[in-house]
Amino acid sequence: MMKTAIFPCLLALALVACGGTDTHVTETPADGHEGMHHASPSSDDGAPLADDGVMPVIDVRLAWMRPHPEGRDVTAAYFVAGLSDGQVDRLVEARIDGAERVELHGHTMDDQGMMRMRPVGPQRLDAGTPLVFAPGGLHLMVHGLAAVAEGDIATGVLVFERAGEVPVEFSVQAAPPAEPTGH
Repeated sequence: MMKTAIFPCLLALALVACGGTDTHVTETPADGHEGMHHASPSSDDGAPLADDGVMPVIDVRLAWMRPHPEGRDVTAAYFVAGLSDGQVDRLVEARIDGAERVELHGHTMDDQGMMRMRPVGPQRLDAGTPLVFAPGGLHLMVHGLAAVAEGDIATGVLVFERAGEVPVEFSVQAAPPAEPTGH
């Protein structure tokens, strides 16, 4: 009896930490995210990227992190990255100041039809196709960071194969930031 009661609680906690129940960001034209790349566990073959003579410039926006769930030292962080110059790059690592470790994570379906969170490999970023880390898809699992609360800012870097370290500020909030509409 105790085992059957613990499993649903652990599953619910995992979904909250990774945003598995949040449906605010979807791939529909109505929310402005059409054409965004929600990558698979490894979005390319891992071969070194060709040098096209243009140093990639990475634009990171909508970076945010969930407040820590009560009593946990793990949370999830999200962002959208795009190339403002160059043709291709690859996200290979993320670091957040004060965190013990940060993992690139994704949701995958197992053989029994259960959604599972798993570490994923480097993620390719192509010109014209933003790389989206959003609830219910790719995300950063942040381990061992002192508790953050709504309104805090967490700093870190996204490390790309060609562009190197790109500084990022993650605003701590319970829901995704609104995409600017330009109106």
